[in-house]
Amino acid sequence: MKKAILAAVAAIAIAPAAALAQWSDGFETYDNGQLLDNVGGWAGWDNSSGAAGTATNEYAHSGNQSVYVGPAGDAVHPFSGYTSGQWSLTAWMLLFQNNHTADTYFIVNNIYNHGGPYQWAIQMQFDTATGRVLDDYRTENAVNIAYDRWAEIRFDIDLDANTQSTWYDGQLLSTGTWAVRGGDVAIANIDLYTNGATVYYDDFNLVPAPGALALLGLGGIGFVGRRRRRA
Repeated sequence: MKKAILAAVAAIAIAPAAALAQWSDGFETYDNGQLLDNVGGWAGWDNSSGAAGTATNEYAHSGNQSVYVGPAGDAVHPFSGYTSGQWSLTAWMLLFQNNHTADTYFIVNNIYNHGGPYQWAIQMQFDTATGRVLDDYRTENAVNIAYDRWAEIRFDIDLDANTQSTWYDGQLLSTGTWAVRGGDVAIANIDLYTNGATVYYDDFNLVPAPGALALLGLGGIGFVGRRRRRA
């Protein structure tokens, strides 16, 4: 009987393993100044090395390093397999007002391949003219850019329901359909497009939403919010 119970527990633990896959990057394992060109899953848009980000110890939200995305930056991190379930995607952003010389964008694609095809689910615009954060595809609340300090970007994504909520600096920016422009209901790529600005990012996490863990009875397993540290 005891063996049967253990086997049942093991089966429950194994069954949702794929759905509970998680990803994080705190940029601590890269060399300072290393170009993240096909490194750690990062690349430039369409696999262009000139668009890739660079690991730096100049600023960090936690640990010692972050990623610098310069004026010609269009850094991407493609994903596969995120096609169902509830997810929390977070990142921390540092945008200096004196370096914000052109609108910059945090993008999440629901379809992405080097060379195409592509589709956009999220396009957060950091507007220099108004000092506001905009959701280019949905009606957004008025949220000001948090210049000269680290601010959290967060997406609460329900792929089963095809919905999302976007948060910036602890404030709700927008809610609505995830695959708002059509295409796959998936999380396929992060795109850090600077468009002439200079931006730093740190502490990316893509993890099951707390509610999803609770439904599986796994709320205490410690997946949510775990960050990679330097060895």
